[in-house]
Amino acid sequence: MTTLLLTAFDPFAHYTMNPSWEVVQALPETINNYHIHKLRLPNIFGLAPRLLLEEAQRVQPDVILMTGMNSGTTKIDINLAALNIKDALIEDNMGRKPWNEPILADAPAAYFATIPVHEIVRSLRAQKLPVQLEFASGGYVCNEIFYRAAHAYAGTTTKVGFVHVPLLPEMVFDESLARPLEETSAILKAIIECLYYEPYSAKLFGFSLYTKTPPLWRG
Repeated sequence: MTTLLLTAFDPFAHYTMNPSWEVVQALPETINNYHIHKLRLPNIFGLAPRLLLEEAQRVQPDVILMTGMNSGTTKIDINLAALNIKDALIEDNMGRKPWNEPILADAPAAYFATIPVHEIVRSLRAQKLPVQLEFASGGYVCNEIFYRAAHAYAGTTTKVGFVHVPLLPEMVFDESLARPLEETSAILKAIIECLYYEPYSAKLFGFSLYTKTPPLWRG
């Protein structure tokens, strides 16, 4: 059986729950041929990626799929790239707010996800599911763990990806700004079921992400 390390976050800012962890908890322990190993991470720069990589070293997963919260959409975002930047608009759970800082010095400007992002989006949209492709994963702790995982497993057989999920109805006054837990869990399960596709080639974009030059698409 194939091992999938599935991560989510604890609450942060003014929120009392994080939908990513609620959604991950709602999933079964086995999906298709994947044994799901679940991990909740703290919204703390530096600590979250360290705990993630320590657990990955212990579990030796075939796939690392990370999840986080996006309060600005009711769709499920599948992220294409992780950037080598910490640009926090709010403090993490230790009160830190790094700005315009590299995650790793002298490391590539960005990494593409190595799960088959485009094929997953195409397949699920064909099923009329509310998923969308997002180029990057922001500058908060979500992006940091995505980048650190992609960096650690670059050139290996372990696949890495990131998904952002929307708020839950109990987190908002207007339920049109959220998506029920059952729906989001079902979509995340469908994403996992699509992970067997061959990865999409970054070379189609005409440039390399493995460069120390800052990406032009940051601004």
